[in-house]
Amino acid sequence: MVDDEALRDMTVRLGFNNVIDAFHNIGGELGVRFFIDERRESKGIRLTDDFRRLAADRQAGDLVEEVEARWRLVETAWELGVAVPLVSYDPDWLDFGADLRGRRVTVTSARGALNGYQKGRCFYCFGSISILPGSIELADIDHFIPHVLGAWLPGNINGVWNLVLACRGCNRGGMGKSDRVPSARLLDRIHARNEFLIGSHHPLRETLIAQTGPTKCGRASFLRLVHMEAMTLRVADWYPVHKAMAAF
Repeated sequence: MVDDEALRDMTVRLGFNNVIDAFHNIGGELGVRFFIDERRESKGIRLTDDFRRLAADRQAGDLVEEVEARWRLVETAWELGVAVPLVSYDPDWLDFGADLRGRRVTVTSARGALNGYQKGRCFYCFGSISILPGSIELADIDHFIPHVLGAWLPGNINGVWNLVLACRGCNRGGMGKSDRVPSARLLDRIHARNEFLIGSHHPLRETLIAQTGPTKCGRASFLRLVHMEAMTLRVADWYPVHKAMAAF
């Protein structure tokens, strides 16, 4: 058994090493390097041009919001003494929260926690979105399978598995998805997103597994089942007009 003081000492001694070693591994090695590990030669790291391009990108501001949201997700769950799988999305407050003895406690921003996979792009049309409050491109949080159908479908319609970030054009009325059921052609896309979050050990990993199943095959079957039953309630489906090249 490791006491708190010993754990803090180990974190000081080893934490930085673990971060450096794992930085480029997100469900597998990344194809680019943002720094070169030169700790043995110069006791430091050397930033690459890819890092400088990343820092100059218009979406770089989202990174801070996303990291903060992920950390709050874990830290607040620890503080409240609740398991992360018990954290749920509240569509009225647009965030993740937890019920603590009948009292609702906000855990973190849903936009920030969901952002990473989408690379600042709408889940549907790949147009630009932002998670920064006040931005003219502020993303909507959309239920992939429409929220209005939740009472007649299996599973938790407010589950992380069913939440994506969308531009306002795709999410709202007119030519947008609104309460239409997305085309079956989009099932592979939402499945790939969920598997990415699980494979990258995102803080919501266990939540996704609890909501959709312990195996990749089972999770795909769950999505197909929910979609099939949704289609019996909304016969017509919807597919987006892409505004940019596929980003994921």
